[in-house]
Amino acid sequence: MIEILAIALGAAIGAPSRFILDRWMAGHAPTKRFPWSLLLVNVLGSAIAGAAFALTTGSLRVFLLVGLCGSLTTFSGFGWEMHQLWSRSRTTFLIALITMTAACIAAFLLFYLAFRS
Repeated sequence: MIEILAIALGAAIGAPSRFILDRWMAGHAPTKRFPWSLLLVNVLGSAIAGAAFALTTGSLRVFLLVGLCGSLTTFSGFGWEMHQLWSRSRTTFLIALITMTAACIAAFLLFYLAFRS
């Protein structure tokens, strides 16, 4: 039961955070052609996940990984954005796909390696 509450609390923080970051990035994005807010939340979530794997266990890990990161970063959002990019520009689609994948893996590894004991 504690883990379910941890997930719910994490999601209650992650989902509004995603919305706020998305709206903020919409006004600060260098271009409209690239999914900057999606990159921001996914890299941030990957960094949090890396640190969480290195530093936490139990309910705190579930709170951060499943609740917070699960609602902050969504594969459905990634799928939708990639579908939209595919429809508009194959080149931008490929750039976004490669950039997002590499940036998320790098963020996770950097934070995991920086915080592991």
